[in-house]
Amino acid sequence: MERRSIVLIVAVGAGLAVPARAYAVDHLVLDISPTRVAAPVSAKASNQERARVQALAPWRLHGRVVGRDFYRFGDPEIFGVTLSRSFPSGRGHELHAFRAAPVQTVTFDGLRGRWEARFGNALTLRMEIAAMGAEQPSEPPLPCRGAFAKVPVSLRGSFVLRTGTKFFRAVRRVTLTGLMTFAPTGLVDCTPLLSPGCSRSSTLSLSHRESGTSDATLLMSPDENGWTTLSFADRIAASSAGYTWYHVMYALGSNPLSGQLPTIAARLASPLPIQGSGTFNAQRTSTETNGACSAVTTAGTFTGLFRARFAGWGARSVRFSPADDARYREDH
Repeated sequence: MERRSIVLIVAVGAGLAVPARAYAVDHLVLDISPTRVAAPVSAKASNQERARVQALAPWRLHGRVVGRDFYRFGDPEIFGVTLSRSFPSGRGHELHAFRAAPVQTVTFDGLRGRWEARFGNALTLRMEIAAMGAEQPSEPPLPCRGAFAKVPVSLRGSFVLRTGTKFFRAVRRVTLTGLMTFAPTGLVDCTPLLSPGCSRSSTLSLSHRESGTSDATLLMSPDENGWTTLSFADRIAASSAGYTWYHVMYALGSNPLSGQLPTIAARLASPLPIQGSGTFNAQRTSTETNGACSAVTTAGTFTGLFRARFAGWGARSVRFSPADDARYREDH
């Protein structure tokens, strides 16, 4: 699922100054280790509060920041903090992903650094970073070529993620742990390359614009025993505070598609975390080739309804119509 499956901080309307260090390393990737979301329960907590904390037990907070200029000079950071859980028996996953593209929030010199950001009132953090061990060689992050190193790090300070929900409320931390990957010499190339081999896959992709600040995407495939993702993007704070919430549900281990072109049926039922049905009707086909590899994309129409219930954010559904974008792609 990994393949399908976001110094001045400027995140549209968000900003904090981050002092530059004289010997900052290049091509940073900061991975925040998963940590439990549930906080300890007070002895005086109500039964309702105890039930809420118990329901939070499977949830984890984690994150990743890909440093500025990583792929190309002038690129902003890729900033992501995520709340996620897995369902029993491998039925799927649920995540709520806070994504932004600030200019710079993290600095590191190989031993020490800082992570600072403010995105409106939704996320504020100010943490000191310190290496917890010796620097070791690391495999280059894809698609980089060159020498990389990694070091475990601790982060201390203040981290507050305000979800605006009664279930998650505000997630607060004063300590975090993680892994810093970087290029000690800076002599690396992270320009994306074309894949050297051909992969076989089939994917039905649907997108629906709900409003000017919200849209929904549904991806379905028979590959890997069948998988589906249903995601809702809430961009209401994108222009004012520079971030987007993505609410994503994964259903695994069930082939959602049946039939063959020109008509493909899609269906998911309980107990999967995504439920619904619909039909794709083909209209026109185009083919792209890259060496020995080819991709056949069939555009068409899709009519149907899908839904999922998200922790904290409640039930969400999307009704697709012939006006929405619908494509079936086969890679060989």
